[in-house]
Parts: sequence; C-alpha cells; structure tokens
Amino acid sequence: MSTPPNPIHFYDEGERLPDILPNSPFPLFQAWFDQAMGERLTPNANSMSLATTHADGHPDARIVLCKSIDPDAGSVMFYTNYTGLKGHQLTNSPQVAAVIHWDHYERQVRIRGQVVKATPEQSDAYFASRALESRLGAWISDQSKPIESREALLEKAVEVIDQLGIDAADLMSGKDIHIPRPPHWGGYHLHAHTLELWVAGTGRIHDRARWTRALQIESDQVSVGDWSSTRLQP
Repeated sequence: MSTPPNPIHFYDEGERLPDILPNSPFPLFQAWFDQAMGERLTPNANSMSLATTHADGHPDARIVLCKSIDPDAGSVMFYTNYTGLKGHQLTNSPQVAAVIHWDHYERQVRIRGQVVKATPEQSDAYFASRALESRLGAWISDQSKPIESREALLEKAVEVIDQLGIDAADLMSGKDIHIPRPPHWGGYHLHAHTLELWVAGTGRIHDRARWTRALQIESDQVSVGDWSSTRLQP
C-alpha cells in the first residue's frame, strides 16, 4: 500500500532560513548582499529604503545606497548630504528604519536602529573614490532646498565649477581632477538593534526571522548586547 503524499512537502520548495537560527543575522545578510552585488541582476543592487521622522512627527522615506556592511559591529553604511531634509531629520531623530528588497532572489532585509556619523577620514576616503560628476554634484546641490528653475540649477553648477577652480577643458576631457569633500557631505553608520531576514515561500508561507539586541549610543560611543532570535509567521 503506497504512502499518501504529505501536504507539508508542497511548502518545502525553495530557499529557507537555517533550521537553527545563527547567533547573529549579519553573516547571512552579508552573504546575500555580496551575491546581489556580485551578480548585479539590477543596476543598483545595494538600494536601501531609509525611513526617518519629520519634525511634525510624520514618517519620511527615500532610497539611499548601502555602501558596506560591518557584521562584527552589526551596522551598515550610507552617505548623504548632512544639511538636506534627510540630514536634519537624522540629527533631530537618529532612530531610523531601513529595508533592502532583492526581488529576483525573493529576499528581504529589514533593519531598525540608530545612526552615528562616520569619521571625517571615512567620509574623505569614500568621497575620493566617487565618480567626478558625483563629487561635483555634492558641491553643486543644496539638497532639498528650493530653486526657481532647472536653468538656475545649471547656472549654479557653472558658478560652483568656477569657484572650485576647475578648468572647463579639463572637465570636458575627462581628466582626473582633485575635488575635496564638502563639509556638508559624509557618511552614517546605521547600527541595528533589530534585524529581520525574509525569504519567499510557496503559497505565501514565507520564511521569516527576527533578531534583536540591546543598543545604547552616547556621544558616538556604541555599546551592544548579544543577539536573540525568533521565527515569525509570515
């Protein structure tokens, strides 16, 4: 007599989180990130939605680029303008949330935590590695500030290039030009106190787990506790 099929097997296809959840979620997060960045199935495989809080209490969100992960510290790094709306929100309320979703892999990472500014040396090093037009853009744009027209913005670009002492011929030729980092631009470390990993499952029976830890930041000094984990219903 044959054994009747077990319906549980219907839901066993596809990727799963480890049966025994690791002590920290960050090594698996790092592996997912490295695969996405290595295969580049989308142009910006490090796109991350960052949610902050506006002064009126309403949430605000936009896409930034996750530039690196530090599994030992349990943090990720991104860069932005310090004086734009986002920068003011991060100063006034450094508690944030972030999401990275890799649609092709059907994986998602959710982070909640607190930001700390990168050191000037860290910001200088990354800024120097950026493309010329990106370095110029950091000087040209007063991020989030109103401007009367697109034409006015382009005129401002010409003025900034002149103020920086950049020769137009050198700029157009693609010559490597040294541009210092503007003081209003730099990095943030987002230290996680909560991190969720999610992978899609058959019939929407997804695999999902959450890790949490104590996190305390005072005067840029970060102290953390051990991670604890639990599986979650999807």
